[in-house]
This record gives sequence, C-alpha cells and structure tokens, in this order.
Amino acid sequence: MILDDPREISRIDVAGMLQHIVQFGPMVREGWQAASALPPAAAVPSAVVVCGLGGSAISGDLLAALLAPSSPVPVVCVRDEQLPAFVGPRSLVIACSYSGHTEETLRAFETASRAGAEVVAITSGGRLADLAGDAGHAVVRVRPGLQPRASLPLLLLPMVSLAARRGLTPIDADDVRETAAVLDELAARWGPEVPSGDNPAKRLALALRGVIPAIYAASPSLEPVARRWKTQLNENSKTFAVANTFPELVHNEVVGWQGLSNGSPAVHVVVLRDRDEDPRAVARVAAARDVAFRGARGVSEVWSHGTSPLARLLSLVLFGDLVSGFLAVLAGVDPTPVEVITRIKDRLRSG
Repeated sequence: MILDDPREISRIDVAGMLQHIVQFGPMVREGWQAASALPPAAAVPSAVVVCGLGGSAISGDLLAALLAPSSPVPVVCVRDEQLPAFVGPRSLVIACSYSGHTEETLRAFETASRAGAEVVAITSGGRLADLAGDAGHAVVRVRPGLQPRASLPLLLLPMVSLAARRGLTPIDADDVRETAAVLDELAARWGPEVPSGDNPAKRLALALRGVIPAIYAASPSLEPVARRWKTQLNENSKTFAVANTFPELVHNEVVGWQGLSNGSPAVHVVVLRDRDEDPRAVARVAAARDVAFRGARGVSEVWSHGTSPLARLLSLVLFGDLVSGFLAVLAGVDPTPVEVITRIKDRLRSG
C-alpha cells in the first residue's frame, strides 16, 4: 500500500506538503502570537473587509463564518481588486497576501488606503509589507517559506486576534489553546505515519480515487470549509471537484443528480457535519442522501472535532487537507507545484 510506505510518500511529496499540514496545531499558536505586537484598539469598525486571493483569501471566509454569530458589523471577503463602495474611514480592511506580491490585493490595499480606512496587512513580506509600512499601516508578519495554501493558520489567527480586540468575537486565548491541542491530537491520529486501516483520511482518499468529489457543507457555517476542501483537492491532488452548501443545494443542484447515468463521471459525495448543526440540517442531509444521492459512487460524512467553533472549523479543514495530500500520493503527483497557475500568471504579466 503506497499510502503506508514512508519512502514512497517522500518520493512523491517532494516538498513535504503533508508534513506542513500536520503542523496546523503549532501554526495556530504561532499565528495567534504574531498579532500580539499590534496595539489594542477600542473602536468598533463599521465593517470588516478581508482582501485576498487563493490560499490567502480562504482565511477571510473562515473569519466571516466565525464572526457571523457575534459580530455587530458585516464581515466580507473580497477576491478582487475592487473594494465595495462603503469602504471608508470607519472601515477595517485586512489586506492578506502570504507572498506580499498578489497584484489584486496590492491594488485593493491602495484603494483602501486612499479611502482613509484603517488597514492591517498580513503577509510574510514582499511589496505589501513595504507599502503598508511606508503608509504607516499596521503589518503582521508571518513566517515565510511556505506555499500560501499551507499557511492558513498563520494567516487566520491574526485576523481572529484583531476581531477579538474589537469585541467582534468571544473567541479568546483559551479557545486558541484548545484548538491547537485538538489539531495536535488529530494530526497524530490522521497523519502520514498512521496506517490506512486506522486512518480515516487515508481511507477517504482511497474512496475518492478516480471519481469527482462533491463536497457538501451540511450548514452555511461550514461553507468556507467546503470551499477549502474543493480548492485543496484542485491544487494538491490536481483533481476536479465541486462544492456546495445545504440548504441551497436542495433547491437546485439535487435536480442535476437526475442527469447522472452510466456514461457520466462517477461522483463521490462528502458531507461535512458539525455537532451543533440545526435539526433541520440533519433532516435535509438525510432526505438528500435518500432521494438525490442514490446515483453517487459513495457517500461519506466527516464530522468536526473539538468544543470551540474555531477548533471545529479547523478540524474539518485539517482532515480535508490531509485527504488532498493522500489523494495526490495515490495519483503519483507532487502536491506542491501548481504549474497551470504559474503559466497563467506569466501570460498575464507578459500582456
């Protein structure tokens, strides 16, 4: 079994993506600490806008999900250079680019600065750090040397810290400690060293080999986690995948399942579940599974772990990241390179 052979894993996962993934717990602690140097702030902003693309943007989606139950102001994530017209002097804009060179984020940063917004840059360096420092904006520097998508906890935790300082979330240091401990434990249970027979992440990767994964969040609070699963399967596994969320998908996408036939690509459904989901969500998932998903190659459920909302969200992210890495190994492809993205960026730069 290739997934249980450390030499084969190392031969395929040349840059060690799986080893970065199992470091989520330490990265949570590191990301929380990275924001400790920022001055405290008393004012509650009129809105929080996170600007980012790709692996740097998913942190904004997760932040919005975490703050939805408690924040008195809107929290939005912008994946573009154009900011909403409401951004102004009372707005808090978080410009997030791990590399510090994302063109769209740099332009959004400049727009926010001209609008008089309070801007905080989260980056490992690059032009974003230079521009923010020159303009007198706060900069949270995180450790360089990772793929942006592998640095998610380093980018998310400073955002959570900022939100906590503004009274937008009750998440505190105790929640962060619990989250890190849960992720440490889960990484030890699901990591590359654990054999397939005892490792649910490896078993799910085996089930997803050769099919199209359909990643469905059981409730809207898990929507950014489903998006993360999809993009990690895209980038790490080089696999086409789809993602959607209950209850929206039972109003449209379930009808499309009727079009699946013997000549259609095989689809395996993965439903992301949380212990605190509404009873109506439980009923929707059960009904969709019985009525619509009968044509699926298989249906799997993945449940969150931990007590705090932060731990539960990131436990699902960790599981999905590991599945994407194991699926890459099964396909014999290095999870780290994303050559298609590089070629597209090069073409855009050349005009």
